[in-house]
Amino acid sequence: MAARNPSRAGKDWYSISVDTLRGWGFLLLILVILAVGLFVWQRVDRRSIEHQAAAVIADAGRMLQELGEEKRVAGFASEYAAGRLSLDEAKTKLAAKDFPGALDAGQKSRKMLRSILDALALRGSSGLAQFNEVEGDVEYRRGDGGEWQEARLRAHLQPGDYVRTAENGSAQIMFVDGTLYTVRPNTQFIVTPSTAGGGSPEQAIEMEYGWVNLSTSERSGSNVKTPGAIARVKEDSEAFVSVDKGSNQGRFGATRGAMELSSKSGLTREIKGLQQVVQTGDLLSEPKPLPAPPEPSEPDDNLALDLDSTRKLVLAWAPVPGASRYALQVSRNILFVDNVIDAENRSRPRATLGLRGEGTFLWRVAAYGSDGVLGPWSGTRKFRVASSHATGGEKKGSTPPKLDLDEVKPYGSIFFVTGRSDPGARIEVNGEQVKSNIDGSFNKPVQLNKEGWNIIEIRARDAWGNETVRRSRVFVENP
Repeated sequence: MAARNPSRAGKDWYSISVDTLRGWGFLLLILVILAVGLFVWQRVDRRSIEHQAAAVIADAGRMLQELGEEKRVAGFASEYAAGRLSLDEAKTKLAAKDFPGALDAGQKSRKMLRSILDALALRGSSGLAQFNEVEGDVEYRRGDGGEWQEARLRAHLQPGDYVRTAENGSAQIMFVDGTLYTVRPNTQFIVTPSTAGGGSPEQAIEMEYGWVNLSTSERSGSNVKTPGAIARVKEDSEAFVSVDKGSNQGRFGATRGAMELSSKSGLTREIKGLQQVVQTGDLLSEPKPLPAPPEPSEPDDNLALDLDSTRKLVLAWAPVPGASRYALQVSRNILFVDNVIDAENRSRPRATLGLRGEGTFLWRVAAYGSDGVLGPWSGTRKFRVASSHATGGEKKGSTPPKLDLDEVKPYGSIFFVTGRSDPGARIEVNGEQVKSNIDGSFNKPVQLNKEGWNIIEIRARDAWGNETVRRSRVFVENP
């Protein structure tokens, strides 16, 4: 074999090195360009968020100033306090250059303050109902030609207004006659003018599709019109109405009290408690029984659990005669949207949960009949999960929860109580439970009607009953 020419070997080595270096240089250039581009984009995006946050905060500030001159704001003390505190939080985060946090807090403040202004503007008008609870994506619009708006607490609804919920949306709507509607996901209906029923006007809606539950007052019933039938829910009753979007098939049931149903062809049915009727076209089925709501048996309502010593929790309920299976929901909100657990095939009247985090949870259960029909939900129960070591605390029974209070700020006869306790602790202000944040912070507006000196009492209670009490003496001046 001939020996390799040294000059040729050197040339090969040299050419390979140049190719490699060129590849490295090209790759380095790309990385530099990407890094510069990312830096510029971040600066531009950060500046954009800063401007958005500043604009939202300024907008919320104008609303707060407008409400400060409004005497009727006392009727919205909780909402006003929440909006004001969110605005203060937004300003603090903006000063600390936490622009995303400032934008989020500012949007919360603006949303809450806008809802108060909307409610004040509509008071004394032709409003028939208002939003009491809103979770997820919920919208409404004024008549056929209006634009869809985000639903806000206390926003009023008038005859001809539309309401719709998305797949993750739900709402509670209170009518002026006391009827309470719970609007489930994927629902749309129209608020219609009052109709005569039982000799007096009754509130009414026209459902296009979806599902609503309703509870009527002792004084009046409520009417629900669907594409295939009209239902009159009688006084002091609880019922549900559902309409399939594709087929317009309807399902009408009474869980308590009674309902009168009539189809377009003139067929009528009277539906009593724990009965339902299915409407298909112009036909109405005979009333059929619904499974009874299960009765929760354990744990006790408002049970407090230590996450450090308890990792499992058993939920149990009394068996329902004839039930083929059970549905179980565990949620962090009272409308049971975006649930932590949403199971439909529980064969036994109990379930074991694995506890993985702190917080307050609500749960409920319903039974399926042998025909596969879901009955009404049980009453809601609550349990709280907290960690004794989350903030460096000691073991059970040794140390009461901390309770740090800020200065109580007056606004006329309204006083804003803010502070912080251990995460998971139960907070009460003058005997009323206060919702706390995940870090243990809380705020509560308190309205005092007694002139002169008053005492505001704040209590923090941990999962084992240990308590810390603080009292603040405040003076209410003559209006």
